[in-house]
Amino acid sequence: MGRISKRLHNAFSDTSLFRTAFIIDLFLCSVGYINIAAEVGKIFFFVWGLSLFTNRYLADFNIKKVNYYGWLVLFILSNIITVLIRGYSDGIWESVLMILNMPLIFFLFYGLHSEYSEEGGVNRLLKELYSLCNIFMVMSLILNVVSIISLYFIGKSITYSFGYLIVYENRFTGVYFNPNLMAFSSFCSAFCCHLLLKQDFVKTAANKEISTAKRTVTILSLVFNLIVILLTDSNATAIIIICYLISNTCYRFFGGKEIHFGYIFKRTISLIIVLAMLTVTVFTVRYLCQTGATQTISTTDSTTNTFGDSDDELNRITFEHTNKNIDSGRIKLFRQGVNVIKHHPVFGVGKGNIIYYGNRYNNDKMKYTDFHNGYLTIIVCSGFIGFALFIGFAVCLGFRMFKGLFGLKPPILRDIYPCLASFISSYCIYALFEKTMIFEVSFMIAFFWLVLGYAALCLCRYEDDDYKVYAFSSMVLFNKNKNKYPIK
Repeated sequence: MGRISKRLHNAFSDTSLFRTAFIIDLFLCSVGYINIAAEVGKIFFFVWGLSLFTNRYLADFNIKKVNYYGWLVLFILSNIITVLIRGYSDGIWESVLMILNMPLIFFLFYGLHSEYSEEGGVNRLLKELYSLCNIFMVMSLILNVVSIISLYFIGKSITYSFGYLIVYENRFTGVYFNPNLMAFSSFCSAFCCHLLLKQDFVKTAANKEISTAKRTVTILSLVFNLIVILLTDSNATAIIIICYLISNTCYRFFGGKEIHFGYIFKRTISLIIVLAMLTVTVFTVRYLCQTGATQTISTTDSTTNTFGDSDDELNRITFEHTNKNIDSGRIKLFRQGVNVIKHHPVFGVGKGNIIYYGNRYNNDKMKYTDFHNGYLTIIVCSGFIGFALFIGFAVCLGFRMFKGLFGLKPPILRDIYPCLASFISSYCIYALFEKTMIFEVSFMIAFFWLVLGYAALCLCRYEDDDYKVYAFSSMVLFNKNKNKYPIK
């Protein structure tokens, strides 16, 4: 019994195990039917995560090891003040839940880089990332294959309590209950595949070369992810893909190079051309993929579907977005959010009160608990004080990451840090169009903070002994080691 008790204690004290298990649970929350058990699992992970946060970061005040922790702590405090100011309401518990989620994403996910100084910390965290990439690659490949098979053999919408499976409003949802969630999850899996194709990363994390079989499976998973994304007809995910490719291209153009006006001018023109070509290519391929899938499905026997609760209009698959507005209602949501901000600009209204105050100031026309704009949601929920604190954190860390990315010479093209930085920069643009950043307990938000933590870990490696922890900001960065090769 003593040995079992010790093993359980070690397991529940393992932050890597928590991150891996929690992010997988959040991923499964997007999958039909499985999401019911995964949603229940959130309660367990919340208790486990808050216990880890208390024991690891509060008890010994290790919170000071997290870079720019001051901004994050003040942001949490500002949201607590918001809840106190608004008082009791029907949405108070949702607002409290969002505050309890903040220590998990801020310190257990982004704050993972604070484990850098522990014995074997770097290797352990890189192995953790390597394991997660493999898990998401395999899970996504299986789910995407099942989704595509279901599309061709069933070919109609299946209705259940959480939404619609396979297809909804002419958009491919597969075994996920929302096409946007399917698209983003597939993009994250494709991103993991990109990391797994980085030879230096695999050699460092797994201590082996990439085998031919592993490379084949990785490329196969990448292809299926891209096909699924095209069929979901998600404009926001198309944008994040383009931004990710442009960010990687930008680093290849400017990273570690001697910069002068002529060089910048030539490379900028080239970058604009690449951007135009990528944009046209992505949307053209999406159109061809959707058209081909439509023609193929139309030839199959639709009588194979025995689900009587399927709606005929929902089942008509043409892969043409039924919402003809290019903004998909986001401009209307933006205006509604601005109307709420006008009345509560300082501390906001809290996440749980969006519907209540949204209806009050928008003639009872507020239907959604989010504005499909991560930054606008922060202002509405936390006010301009909370938003200023979040932007302070983002600017300080972003400046440091930018210096770390472009200051190192020679360019680290074979390392994973440019990929991590590209994901973060593209996600920040993606946040203008989706439910992102903070106020959701979801895979989308947790994955972003997880990647941010691994990027901060890379900064620890590159700065080595010169790495410093700041509560707020310092503009003196990379004075000594800007020409230093990255630490392996």
